[in-house]
Amino acid sequence: MTSRSVRLVMFVPVVVTLLTAAAVGAAIVVQDHRETARMARADEVAEAFLSDVGMFRGDVARVIARAREAEPAELRRVLASAVADPPELGEPPAGAERSETYASATATARTFLAPYRRLDRQLRRADVALTFVGAAREALETRATDYVGFGPIGDSAAVRTRLVPAFVEARDDFADVRVPKGQRALAATVREALQYVIDRAGALADSIEVGRSYSFSYTQEFTAAADAVDDYATTVEGDLAEALNAVTASG
Repeated sequence: MTSRSVRLVMFVPVVVTLLTAAAVGAAIVVQDHRETARMARADEVAEAFLSDVGMFRGDVARVIARAREAEPAELRRVLASAVADPPELGEPPAGAERSETYASATATARTFLAPYRRLDRQLRRADVALTFVGAAREALETRATDYVGFGPIGDSAAVRTRLVPAFVEARDDFADVRVPKGQRALAATVREALQYVIDRAGALADSIEVGRSYSFSYTQEFTAAADAVDDYATTVEGDLAEALNAVTASG
């Protein structure tokens, strides 16, 4: 083999190696370009979703703000209609696993409906609770003087035919109202305050009929019951206001 042949044999592997290296480099560049394009597409999908969520939040906030003073049941219907068609992120496109924007969109997709679900729960609770509160307050507004007047009572008939039936009716009407979850003790407090008057009024009528002096006051019982009802109402209204604010703040 001549020296020229030796040089040629040695040169050929080098050329092949260089060509192979160049081909691998080109493949890496193409692959990197594809990954970049996929990630850009995932970013676009995520950004479009996040934009839709922002618009959705604003639209819902304005609707709820306009209806804020409605009764809980009506406001709940308004909310259900407003959030009936929320944005959806859909299946992740290729490249999503490398996109920070898509990761943010995924996190948003999991949580952005939470304030509306919370508001729905609070409205459902308030619908029952505030009806209960209204009924309790109405029952506790019953006054003995509306039926027997002020001052000494000399006729037991007025007590038995007007005063007692009025408080019995107030007690029974309140008993027909749905008691909110966890508020059986409060309901019992209201009923017991009404029953206290019924029992004492019966004793008063008995005393009148035998000519014995008798008097009673129910201020303490009614005040304690009314304060407990007010405390419960304040809690319910506060929780509802907080849930409403969380939704309307986006408007």
